[in-house]
Formats: sequence, C-alpha cells, structure tokens
Amino acid sequence: MTHKTPKQRREFLIYYAKVLLREARARRGQNVDWMLAGAARARREAASIDLRPAQLGLFG
Repeated sequence: MTHKTPKQRREFLIYYAKVLLREARARRGQNVDWMLAGAARARREAASIDLRPAQLGLFG
C-alpha cells in the first residue's frame, strides 16, 4: 500500500464522490441510496482534510 499525501487523498475522495454521483444518475430508478451516501461521506472526508502546511502551527 502506498502512502498518499493529504492533497492526493483529498483529490481522490473528490474524484470518487463524482464517480458515485455519475453512476447514481446513470441508474435512476434503481436503489442508488448507497451511492449517494458514499458520495456524501467522501465529500465530508475530503472537506475535513487540512491542506495547510504543518509549519504554520509553529509560528502561531
């Protein structure tokens, strides 16, 4: 398993959320609640990732 930077992790989660939403739209009328829930979780996790450099905390 490779280690990802916070920026890479955030970019992946945003991409994943978009894929889930696209697939949910393509499957309208089917049970896509799990896709919508997964997209929401991915967006929340992406939003919670702090991309500020750690060094900023040293001077605050």
